[in-house]
Amino acid sequence: MKHSYITAAAVGIAALMSTVAYAQEVDFSGKTIELIVPYGEGGGSSVHARLLAPLLEEELPGHPTIIIRNIEGGGSVRGINEFAARAKPDGLTIAALATGTYYSYILGEETVQYPLADFIPFLTSPYGVVSYGLTSFGLTGDPEHDVKYLQENKAVYVGDGPADADMPVLYCFDLLGIKLNGVFGVSRGESRQAFMRGESQVNYDNMASWENELKPMVDDGTMVTLFTMGFQNENGEVVRDPVLPDTATCPELYEIVHGEPMSGVEKEVYENMFAIRMVTAKTLVLPAGTPDDIVQTYQAAIERVVARPELQSPAAQLELGGYPQGTGQVAIDGHRTASVMSPEAKAELDRWLKDVWNID
Repeated sequence: MKHSYITAAAVGIAALMSTVAYAQEVDFSGKTIELIVPYGEGGGSSVHARLLAPLLEEELPGHPTIIIRNIEGGGSVRGINEFAARAKPDGLTIAALATGTYYSYILGEETVQYPLADFIPFLTSPYGVVSYGLTSFGLTGDPEHDVKYLQENKAVYVGDGPADADMPVLYCFDLLGIKLNGVFGVSRGESRQAFMRGESQVNYDNMASWENELKPMVDDGTMVTLFTMGFQNENGEVVRDPVLPDTATCPELYEIVHGEPMSGVEKEVYENMFAIRMVTAKTLVLPAGTPDDIVQTYQAAIERVVARPELQSPAAQLELGGYPQGTGQVAIDGHRTASVMSPEAKAELDRWLKDVWNID
């Protein structure tokens, strides 16, 4: 299926034309819309929501007021459970999803009471992911050398855990035949500090940290990049991340290691992890059952939002990572891939967690 991304330079005119009839019928004049953010006020999802909400107010018909309500707890589960239970399909309650929302659902956590796959996305904000390692450990920046070196020399990895946000990167390491000594229960910021102190030899971050936090360590020779998760282009293909076009993707290194492209159930799990960690890193949704007229009104409005010049400011681009925003069918496809996993892929993920990390 061909995908099309919306950028500030090119608004999806055809999509706007197809939704204009709906947009004329929906009017939010005098209304207040609640945007549920299932994380704390200072977190990335909250910052993302506060960047977009004022612009969405201006682009929705009737210029409603959007209030942001932070509901912390359970790695986003508490807030999204409440959204699923209480939000009416009238366009007056929307929610922000992030990686934790998807992981909890995919892993079948008992606290999850939300029908993730039934939510209707109208925006997906991708964020790239890069893995890196210390040169003092013997890493050189040559991908073939570094993969082989890490296969033969077990590195320490410090992070939150294989059943949490670290899952895609740790799965990539395993696909490449790299075994790690994991130290878990540590936040992303603390993980980077441990790496900088030399307490771990490999780590990862999202690309929002690249320019200010990571690139200086590459420039001074402290570290080298190992791989990225990749980037999904307009044709739905995983290609090199535009932020780091000289760094190989995990699928590229897999082919070097195994002599053939990733396939079968491993590829399906990777695509799911990729969709969660990169494509739908931050997603805005309407509740299940929202009528088409309201859905398409939001789709048209968010297309205008992402085309606005305010989102081209340095501060906005830093928050959005410089990536094109996914709307329309791109958002729908990304959310479906991230939230739907076949029984075979789920069995493979469960096997990996148990066999590699002893997690039942």
